[in-house]
Amino acid sequence: MKKWISMLCAFALAVGLAVPAGAAQPDTVPVQFHDEAAGTYRPETASEVVGVFLDGAPMELDMPAVTQILAGNDGRTMVPVRPIAEALGAKVGWNGEKRQVSISTSLDTIILTLGSNLAEVNGRPAELPGGVPAVVARYGDAERTLVPLRFVSEQLHARVDWDNEAFAAYITSGAEELTPPDPDAPPDGRLTRLAVDDNAQTITLYLNAQPHFRVIDLGDRVAVDLLGFVIGGGEDGALSPENPVVSRMRYAQHGTDIDPRENYVTRVVLDLERNCTYGENMTVTGDPELQAVVISVTPSETGPVLPVLPENWDPAAFTVVLDAGHGGSATGALYEEIMEKDITLPVTLRAAELLREKGYNVVLTRDKDVYVDLYDRSDMANSVGADIFVSIHANASPTNLDFEGTFTYSYPNSTRGEKLADCIQAAVVAETGSLDRGLLTNDYVVLRETTMPAALLEMGFMSCHRELERLVEPEYQEKISQGVVKGVERYLATLPKKAGSAKAGGTLLPSEAK
Repeated sequence: MKKWISMLCAFALAVGLAVPAGAAQPDTVPVQFHDEAAGTYRPETASEVVGVFLDGAPMELDMPAVTQILAGNDGRTMVPVRPIAEALGAKVGWNGEKRQVSISTSLDTIILTLGSNLAEVNGRPAELPGGVPAVVARYGDAERTLVPLRFVSEQLHARVDWDNEAFAAYITSGAEELTPPDPDAPPDGRLTRLAVDDNAQTITLYLNAQPHFRVIDLGDRVAVDLLGFVIGGGEDGALSPENPVVSRMRYAQHGTDIDPRENYVTRVVLDLERNCTYGENMTVTGDPELQAVVISVTPSETGPVLPVLPENWDPAAFTVVLDAGHGGSATGALYEEIMEKDITLPVTLRAAELLREKGYNVVLTRDKDVYVDLYDRSDMANSVGADIFVSIHANASPTNLDFEGTFTYSYPNSTRGEKLADCIQAAVVAETGSLDRGLLTNDYVVLRETTMPAALLEMGFMSCHRELERLVEPEYQEKISQGVVKGVERYLATLPKKAGSAKAGGTLLPSEAK
């Protein structure tokens, strides 16, 4: 008897209500809960079955709603996420890499991380009652993601009542009244800057306060609503990034017209490329330290892009892939009616010519003014088993028009990449006499997705008038090309020689490449 009373008291904590006398003993089913930390299923346990009713009608679930009580935590009623969320008008998404399930409506976005007792509601952290996280569970042949019933339902503005006699939860949808905002209240903050980093394939919304946002999946487009924020410049706008997932981006000021709780909502709409979706190709995260919302994209898997190899290809020679930044519809930086793509191409073509004269295999990601996806550029290098990859760009600083100099990037913690970047940086600075801004690292696509040592050269700043004048001069472009070639040769000289060649050594193993 004492054991049964203890179990009922524990379940009372699970539903957050007192336990009246005379309740019937619930049925149990065998369930295995997944342990995220260990990466395995826990032993099978007998879990109490909870009846779930929505607006008076029993819900049809693809796995029974059950109780889960973790050691050192209160218990909670757990329910399959998709039927409960969709019944309350929400969409469900899944991020396998981060082990996160997202639940979104036109008013709210809830993100639950498997194994974590912290959720995220509209970009802000929220503790899960009782410390019971979302979990994957196995029941018979079925495997489902279970979420806390009361927490999710109430975040979706429903009311949850408990009937202890029936051992059931009764959900009333739309029970919570939305409180209208104070018309005289000021905004919480401003959208101060919108930065598109084509090389990293990120779009960053910089704010002047902690992020508070939601994400709405609209099928062929995605809306990111900054709740309580106004546009810093006060004007709506649009732009077209160089991006394999996002074709166009628009931002506009709204308020109670799209959220009855908010006077101020800045809506950013991202139009998706054909066959791209929010769930498969996009991740939106808040960065409290940066005071920003970061939108990251990943294109869908396509087959490898195979370049056409020249007839004089020498399998015993080193292979260098040269990447002229931007191209086609992706103009890159634009200053004084000069486009970045028109500077990077001639420098790259000349460097390729010089390297071929020296006996190296050279592959170009583009040899004309055409658009090439960043992931396709990396695939080209990987498909030919290149020994090194060098991407050539020009820089810009809209906030400091006097800033000039040369940078070279490598991928973070890539020892070989940093060594290649150092060789190129030193040689280009020596040839051109440009201001040496040193080495940097970044998570750029062409540095991350290539399997060989890779470097990205920023020749100079187009935003600086005096440096732009140099960048367009054929004589200065020749010096840059010469510097790239000398840097490449300096690095390749450190590698083992290939059999049958006086110049080059063996292709690096993937584990050695970076």
